[in-house]
Amino acid sequence: MQLPKDLDDQELMKRCRQGRADCFSELYRRYKKAVFNTILRLVTDFAQAEDLLQEVFIALYQEIMKGRQIEHFGGFSRRVAANRSISFLRQHKRTLVFEDEHENIMEAEAEDEGLFEMRVEEVKKAISSLPEGFRTIVNLYVMEGLPQEEIAGLLGISHATVRTQYHRAKKKILSLLQKETV
Repeated sequence: MQLPKDLDDQELMKRCRQGRADCFSELYRRYKKAVFNTILRLVTDFAQAEDLLQEVFIALYQEIMKGRQIEHFGGFSRRVAANRSISFLRQHKRTLVFEDEHENIMEAEAEDEGLFEMRVEEVKKAISSLPEGFRTIVNLYVMEGLPQEEIAGLLGISHATVRTQYHRAKKKILSLLQKETV
């Protein structure tokens, strides 16, 4: 029996709890690309990202089967992916290095915003060339939309450090983008 195309995530999770494996397959189909991209942006190794993708969906399945109420499956799945990716980096001794010095970063950020409208590929290339700590914060904050306070908790650093590192990463990205346009 084929699933109706108009089923929302809540209904799919409900049916999954009732033993409908095809409903979990549909959730996987809907969200695997976004979850994989979240993982790959943080881990950067394609094979490891594929392994983590499977681990994330196993964890998601377990949460569904426990009866956990997941309001927004897409957002929840990306957060699980980010957490698993960070855990992976820690387990494999890939320490995220953060500078502790804090500078006044309350300067007008609006002047830089226009430069971020450059071509997507250039921005992706600039982000991927950042040191791992910077890249992690940029990906969690910009790509995943996590609040800086939550990023600080995930990474075990202060909110001020996240803010400083984001600001420095943004300056580095802008510098790289300006060099490419010159």
